[in-house]
Amino acid sequence: MVKKIVKVLAYLVFVAVMVVITPKILSKILDTPYPLATITSGSMWPVLKTNDLILMKGVEPADVQIGQIIIFRHEGGFTIHRLIRKEKGKFVTKGDANGVEDNPIDPKDVIGRAVYIGKNPFRIPGIGIIAKNFGPKINKIENTKL
Repeated sequence: MVKKIVKVLAYLVFVAVMVVITPKILSKILDTPYPLATITSGSMWPVLKTNDLILMKGVEPADVQIGQIIIFRHEGGFTIHRLIRKEKGKFVTKGDANGVEDNPIDPKDVIGRAVYIGKNPFRIPGIGIIAKNFGPKINKIENTKL
């Protein structure tokens, strides 16, 4: 019985350490303070689904390419949508499942882009619910300089 309790405690400590350390390591590798993001709506379906966990890479706005999935700030928090065009110094995005484009955004509001494996964004289905409930919230850190 004691062995079982020790094993469970060791497992819980391991998981806790991984939850704390993994984002810090990814943050350095991906050059962003926000390396993980959870998909919270169906706007990017079928490429990304609700509660998918994605990796986010820091990127300079000038390096963002048409067709990439980007993450950007706005007054309501942040959005993960595809960049469909650049015009008049602004970026125009749209959720793949949405019928209308988003309002144009200032390139300085881009905080990253999805990490791709080949032509598809890296995603872990369903795991985003953990990050959504226990991870930091970008919209709570809006005044942080990136």
